[in-house]
Amino acid sequence: MSTARTGHFAAIPLSLVVLAFSPPATADLVLGPEGRVQAGGLDIDVPGYSVPSFVVWDGDALRDLIVGEGGGGYPEGKVRVYPNVGTAAAPEFSGYSYVQSVGSDLILPGSG
Repeated sequence: MSTARTGHFAAIPLSLVVLAFSPPATADLVLGPEGRVQAGGLDIDVPGYSVPSFVVWDGDALRDLIVGEGGGGYPEGKVRVYPNVGTAAAPEFSGYSYVQSVGSDLILPGSG
């Protein structure tokens, strides 16, 4: 028995769930219990497939949250940046902006 495939997937927003981390004084990464990441007191929900990473994005020595957005039926993808407005020991995120190139949002093919 075969089934026809249309190439489209259901577009379901995903809540961002990551393992808590504590930036140690050494190069080792210390993981803690799973928890929901929030921005402005609300759980972060990213449409399509989301891939979170923590990197120093804006040069302030604090790890910011970078999340891919799109894929899974979305025609295009973008990259969200949530600046860390807290501290290294207690990260806090208040909102996001999209990565830009030449004054416009950077857009990537949503084909995966």
